[in-house]
Amino acid sequence: MNVQKLVLSEYRNFEKASFSFNPDSIYILFGKNAQGKTNLIEAIYFLSHLRSWRTNKTPSLMRHGQESFTLECVVENSGRLESLKTIFSQGKKYLFRNGKPVSAFSNFVGILNAVIFCPDDLRLFSDPPKERRKMIDIELVKLSRSYTTVLSQFNKLLKERSTILKTYQVDQVLLKTITDQMIDAQVILIQQRVAFVKLLNEKMNEIFHNFSEGNETLTLRYKTCVDASADVRQQLVDAYAKSYDKDLKMKTTAIGIHKDDLEFYLDGKLVTQTASQGQKRSIMLALKIALCQVIKDKTGHHPVLLLDDVFSELDESRRAGLVAAFPDEIQIFITTAETVDPSWFNRPVHFYTVDHGVMKEGLYDV
Repeated sequence: MNVQKLVLSEYRNFEKASFSFNPDSIYILFGKNAQGKTNLIEAIYFLSHLRSWRTNKTPSLMRHGQESFTLECVVENSGRLESLKTIFSQGKKYLFRNGKPVSAFSNFVGILNAVIFCPDDLRLFSDPPKERRKMIDIELVKLSRSYTTVLSQFNKLLKERSTILKTYQVDQVLLKTITDQMIDAQVILIQQRVAFVKLLNEKMNEIFHNFSEGNETLTLRYKTCVDASADVRQQLVDAYAKSYDKDLKMKTTAIGIHKDDLEFYLDGKLVTQTASQGQKRSIMLALKIALCQVIKDKTGHHPVLLLDDVFSELDESRRAGLVAAFPDEIQIFITTAETVDPSWFNRPVHFYTVDHGVMKEGLYDV
């Protein structure tokens, strides 16, 4: 998968800009802070996920003084071209695929599959569990239509069950019906999460050896309310029966996949307790590159890899390990305020300088 063309209108500090890119190439976007280099890869990410990783306030993405923004791209996938366009205006997103309106987000998200690394990702280790669950869900939604459908059903059922528990006189029959439906949904979701984390863990460990020289072992553990290797459905049935009185008293659903977590271990110890900042950055980078490989295995196509300020806080050996871990056939965009040596790479690298929302080919004094 490659972005062939990207057009931005009234987005961040770009008034109107159009860029063309080559397949399977590395693009280094160089410049001082607040010049727009991160805005450019954010636009690619937005066309993939219909949101920014930097803010939940979509109106803030409009150029100052404007009332709308437009993002467009042409994506190449195995020789097939798809055009995507989104317009944000008056608080709404309007979507177009190959020139035709798209009503459902699910028919747009993931057509351009982009994976992002940014420094704030390091918070994932210490953030509440819901952020780690969100990471799993975001990726599985792009990879599995069935996961998307069942997750939506589960979230709806969870809200319904909470509403029932809060009523003065609980409808026992309705509560059981909703609970049974939730159990059925969770069996599917747990199975897909377990398979995803297992594959991600295998890929991640292979890649992490590039950073650790094989001296450290990285382990991902999916923490759920049941033993995923046994009869998941029966365990959930038993768990909800056991939690019944507590749920009625607390008026909430105490167990379920909405409480799950993803734990990171380095040499058998929690990353949050033992890892340095450099190790955490290396682990996160290994996670992102492993994610690219999982996507390739599942879809047959590499995603576009976006790396924001990736080289800071990495020593020379870890920088070399990062570059060595890049898959050969993947389009990569890297933002940096530091000089990058072209000899680090063994394939085409294009250097651009971003200065006040203007991107010029080559390295310039800015």
